[in-house]
Amino acid sequence: MKIHKINTNKSDFRKRDKRTLHFLTLPSFLTLFVLTVVPLVFSLGISMFDYNITNTQNIRFVGFSNFIRALKDDYFTSAIVITVIQVVSTVVGQMVLGMLVALLLSREFRGAKLMRSLYIIPMMITPIVSGIMWRMMFNADLGIINYMLGKLGVSAINWLGSPNTALATIIITDIWLSTPFVTMILLAGIQAISNDYYDAAAMDGVNTLQRFFYITLPLCKPMVLLALLFRIMDAIRRYDSIMAMTAGGPGIATQTLNIYAYYQGFSYFNIGYSSALSMILLVTIFIISIILLGKIRKEQ
Repeated sequence: MKIHKINTNKSDFRKRDKRTLHFLTLPSFLTLFVLTVVPLVFSLGISMFDYNITNTQNIRFVGFSNFIRALKDDYFTSAIVITVIQVVSTVVGQMVLGMLVALLLSREFRGAKLMRSLYIIPMMITPIVSGIMWRMMFNADLGIINYMLGKLGVSAINWLGSPNTALATIIITDIWLSTPFVTMILLAGIQAISNDYYDAAAMDGVNTLQRFFYITLPLCKPMVLLALLFRIMDAIRRYDSIMAMTAGGPGIATQTLNIYAYYQGFSYFNIGYSSALSMILLVTIFIISIILLGKIRKEQ
């Protein structure tokens, strides 16, 4: 009887703990639901309508017409191409530079801790401030970059005003801004590798390049995929630094899909079409995330 009574009390405690847990997490869940799910469902619903806020009297349901319109829109196609170039270039640059710096910072040398601290300074700067800062540096007349090029005998370049160089400035800025984030993730993965692997490789006469490709890279693969996931998601939805530097110009040279959706919604007031473009962007990010998360689980 006593044993039965103790088990009953434990069961009551578990039920009480569950009720308390649900009660305490309910406000956070409701807040998250209201701030994420409700706007998402609302945006999906609006994407099914021909909705222009300058003509609210003629709102009509059009189904998937906004999505079909996007497939026939030349500006949408151009935005997709620019987005792909921007994402691939920035992510590849960040992953390569991030790995190189992570390998350097993983070594123990005098001042290593100071270098690690200084290296993450770009992570403390918001993208909008970073965009303004680099816009000043790339200024054709007063920018420090053209000033330094002038010292080398190179004539001034209109970095932000030329379609041939504007996208490159966006890519350079994004690489500078987010490479430290990639480095920190990869550095954590490298430092988690046991030195026994490297000691055994050294005894077998393995050189530095072979050690990287056969030990460091395979054992860091989950962290590489994790960094890749974060950076692709962030690069696709990059908005603030682009708006601060070029606002999608000159012309449409730096108009990514995110910027194009913004202009459709807040410049031309085509809220329905803008929502459809946002849904396309969201689905793209979701699919890429699912694929990379699946690969991360397999590696673990």
